[in-house]
Amino acid sequence: MTTSSDHLIDNCAFPNDCLYDLENLIWIKFVNEVDRREDDSKEFLIGITPVYSYITGKINNLKVKPIGSLIERNKSIGSVESIIHFGTIRSPLKGKIIEINEKVINNPKIVNDSPFGNGWIARIKTINDHVVSDSIKKMEDCKDDLLAQIKKYHVKCFKLFPDFQMFEIGTECSATLAKLDEFMVKSMQKDQVIRLVSDDPTADLELLRWAEQKQQEIVEILKENNKTYAASGNHSSNYLFNIIIRKKVN
Repeated sequence: MTTSSDHLIDNCAFPNDCLYDLENLIWIKFVNEVDRREDDSKEFLIGITPVYSYITGKINNLKVKPIGSLIERNKSIGSVESIIHFGTIRSPLKGKIIEINEKVINNPKIVNDSPFGNGWIARIKTINDHVVSDSIKKMEDCKDDLLAQIKKYHVKCFKLFPDFQMFEIGTECSATLAKLDEFMVKSMQKDQVIRLVSDDPTADLELLRWAEQKQQEIVEILKENNKTYAASGNHSSNYLFNIIIRKKVN
């Protein structure tokens, strides 16, 4: 969910009150809770950006070093893992881990669904100094760089990160719906999410009717230019529909 404090870049929301380590695809946010501090040091939350989340895919394992661990700048605080990717989470500042978000340890997909909200990974207390290094930037200074990363990695941001994906290009919607029905019954559990990509020009209307009949939830429908078909002159398939569906009924 986007808020007034978010900057929207190609449907990906980036909070303005975070700082961004573009090299490591990390964000940090300083938190000023005076009652938690014993000295003049600062604390910050750390997490991964939607770009890192998309590259990784659905996260099925997240590890963080124990509370009390001392972290050097640009060194690992933990790792994320999916069936297609293993990556390191690096802190752009030196500090000590003072809190771990146990919710994301127990359910790593929260990081995919809400990378800046409930998906924060750890709270770190800075040591010695907390001067912002050249490696991390404010939103106003890195908007173009974030857009370039989104384009480079072909990132798609949705309200819910899909557990499954189904690409039905050149397939009539009736056949797609039959395949979707079968897949949801056989392979999906309640509240899991699937991304359906279709170039059928009636896909959005047909899926809305289907969801009402089947009592399933259409979370989001995003329409984008289908550059391949637009270039070929096939005007009936100038668009791709990204349809995010959550299973509500078994």
